Amino acid sequence: MTFTDEAQAGGIALVERTDVSVVDMWGEIDIALRNEASAALARAFERDLPVVVDTSRVTFIDSAGVAFLVQLCRIGRDEGLRVSLHRPPPAVLDVLQMLDLDVPPDTTVLDRPTTSTSPTPVAPHSLAG
Repeated sequence: MTFTDEAQAGGIALVERTDVSVVDMWGEIDIALRNEASAALARAFERDLPVVVDTSRVTFIDSAGVAFLVQLCRIGRDEGLRVSLHRPPPAVLDVLQMLDLDVPPDTTVLDRPTTSTSPTPVAPHSLAG
């Protein structure tokens, strides 16, 4: 596998909206994405806005990816910001439930407009306690 193949297997990016920071995650979330995760986390909390973590397109998540989610929640709680999870797929829910992390059973709606790459969050549920 080449570096390019690894980079295309998954990703983490911050989508800056006026009212919320969206941490968009897709594909395989693992240690190879540590730089993307660090950059998204730092920028999200610099903005001092609620954070929505869009995991709807995640196909795999390892311990490094889960640690990233936990870190997002802890920092958000410490900063007094709401951190919510959008439509976690089974790949994410199974790992979070196995670790006994509290995730509400319902899903949320995050519309993806066809004319824009920026998601529009609607009624996300909270990950932070």
